[in-house]
Amino acid sequence: LQTNGAPPDNQREEVRSLLRDPKAELAAVENDINDLQARLADYQRRKRELISYVEDLGALLSPIRRMPPEIMARIFEFCGDIGARGPHAEPSKRAPLLLGSVCRSWRALSLAIPRLWTTLYLRLPTSGSFVKQEEILQAWLERSRPFPISL
Repeated sequence: LQTNGAPPDNQREEVRSLLRDPKAELAAVENDINDLQARLADYQRRKRELISYVEDLGALLSPIRRMPPEIMARIFEFCGDIGARGPHAEPSKRAPLLLGSVCRSWRALSLAIPRLWTTLYLRLPTSGSFVKQEEILQAWLERSRPFPISL
């Protein structure tokens, strides 16, 4: 090991025999590492599953779930007014749609608050069909009843 020259023929076999055990141990260590990496991947997958489960269960205890619908409705109405602070200010254009896309109960609640649907912004296409805009207008009018709608 202390020379750069080739070992003499009589030492070559001795060097080969000295290499057998370390090579076998190296292969065993590599197998152990592969096994440990596979176990680590399993633990990481299980950890992700547990984190998701804990978050899902924790969400059940969220204080907003105990909020009475009447208070939630008032909060939703304020969300529709976000941005409407001055004489020329406009309410939030997307509040009803955003609130209704959170979950099933929020959708039902947002659909049950006519005042939330009293402002509509329509972009008329420069070409093509007006059918989609007509459907949107009809749905918005139905949701805002009995209140007048602002365009």
